[in-house]
Amino acid sequence: MDTNGIKEALKLYFDGSFEGSGEKIATVFNSAAHVYGHGEGGALRDMDIDSFVKLVESGSSDKNRPAYPRHDETLSIEFTGENTAIARVKIRVVNTMYTDILSFIRLDGQWTIISKLYSGVPAE
Repeated sequence: MDTNGIKEALKLYFDGSFEGSGEKIATVFNSAAHVYGHGEGGALRDMDIDSFVKLVESGSSDKNRPAYPRHDETLSIEFTGENTAIARVKIRVVNTMYTDILSFIRLDGQWTIISKLYSGVPAE
């Protein structure tokens, strides 16, 4: 299985998240992707990729700040088929530590994230 392709996509995801780069995030996510998590009051938060890119860019003024050290970690990669995979990662964004479940699909030889499910807790 193409573990290197997934790892390359994850590096782009980690870099884009840390840098607040909407361009990198848009590159690694499929144009039909959705991002899911909890919104205010515990309601479902469902963002299309354009909304998520804007969210990432809105935090870019905090990028690379020493008060918020970078943390990205790949916990697991599991192939669910020849062209599908799931990665579980931890990533720090500003003062929140997120655990993300990223669903990947390979189309035309390129791995992209088709969905993201996140859960965050305050970083210590």
